[in-house]
Amino acid sequence: MKIIIIGAGVIGATSAYYLSKAGHDVTVFDRQDAPGLETSFANAGMLTPSMSDPWNSPGIIKTLIGTIGDPHSSFLLRLKALPSLVGWGLSFLYNSREKLYLRNLHRSADMACYSLKLMNDIRENLNLNYDQITTGSLKIFRDQTSLEKLAKLSENLKPHDMRFEVLYGDDLVKVEPSLAPIIDELAGGVYFPDDQAGNAYKFTCEIESEAKKLGAKFRYGVQVEKLIERHGKIVAMRTNEGDITSDKFIISAGSYSTPLAKTAGVNIPVRPAKGYSITVPLNGWNHGPRMPIIDDDFHAAISPLGDVLRIAGTAEFAGLDQSLTDDRLQNMYDLLEEFYPEFKPYFDRDKVIEWAGLRPLSVDGSPYIGETKVSNLLVNTGHGPLGWTMAAGSAKMLSDIIDGKEPDINPTPFRLYR
Repeated sequence: MKIIIIGAGVIGATSAYYLSKAGHDVTVFDRQDAPGLETSFANAGMLTPSMSDPWNSPGIIKTLIGTIGDPHSSFLLRLKALPSLVGWGLSFLYNSREKLYLRNLHRSADMACYSLKLMNDIRENLNLNYDQITTGSLKIFRDQTSLEKLAKLSENLKPHDMRFEVLYGDDLVKVEPSLAPIIDELAGGVYFPDDQAGNAYKFTCEIESEAKKLGAKFRYGVQVEKLIERHGKIVAMRTNEGDITSDKFIISAGSYSTPLAKTAGVNIPVRPAKGYSITVPLNGWNHGPRMPIIDDDFHAAISPLGDVLRIAGTAEFAGLDQSLTDDRLQNMYDLLEEFYPEFKPYFDRDKVIEWAGLRPLSVDGSPYIGETKVSNLLVNTGHGPLGWTMAAGSAKMLSDIIDGKEPDINPTPFRLYR
């Protein structure tokens, strides 16, 4: 079957791999000049089923209102984004009710854990190099109340066979020695030994290469302008290089999936949540973290990726604006200095890469995977902060749906019209 995928980020490229492996004639289109140059490029680099809890937790409305205009908050709601958030925002808040929140958590955990198993197979069977780390992740806390809250929430992950351990003092340092200089400032941490990490951009490039070996084609620098729908079917994809036809079309364009789908009369309830990162060369410093360290209160993480540190996080609702804001970037620098003051002699700001990307956030924290009301149009988008974590599982599920196979986990909760 001839299949077009729109978007060559980690979701689109991994989808191309599984669909090509299943024997389909796959072509991926992207407006950038290479794979993984948007949201997949410089994110936190974490594969973390432990973070399956949706962002719209109970009480989120109070949090969002309190962040308006505060550049140092973990969440930031820009007033200019409000018009685009009205309908979506009501659904987002509706899903913050505790019963729905827990339902959504378990759904995301199902996909995240399934996806991680597939990632293990990929890592074992393909010779990929993406600065992979399999030592787990660690969430740290400055106060006991927040620590206990996360430990209680993590109990919900046990049915998914996800392990965690609450650690204090010396036990915390044994797991993550780099925290020794600031251990007295921490109440404790929660260690998730099964989490992983790596460079998502490098992985995207590697899985693109594997997809090409299986026959997939990638066309870059092509702007998809609209999908032409007639009588419930996409008859062509209009691009800056002309109209292109296919048997099936898959939208995996991250936050840009929503406006593209609208050209075919399909609504995808996804909105962009901007995240920031700085990528800092280690410059010979060898006392950094051995795993991602997540500051849960600040919604940010420090990840070791080869010879650099990636400090990434925060969430900013500002529409499709990808511009860098000094105040938000400074939050990343402040976190690095707070965690690793001894790194200062090695720090060279001129070599730091500053970046912002748009996470495609669904109303309930889980991705949309599968068919739409248009017969030959499918979606694989809305993964929010768990794009790489869920990439393999989402791609395999989509491939199974297209082939008429029963996916390994129930696809119904991930439908667009759920």
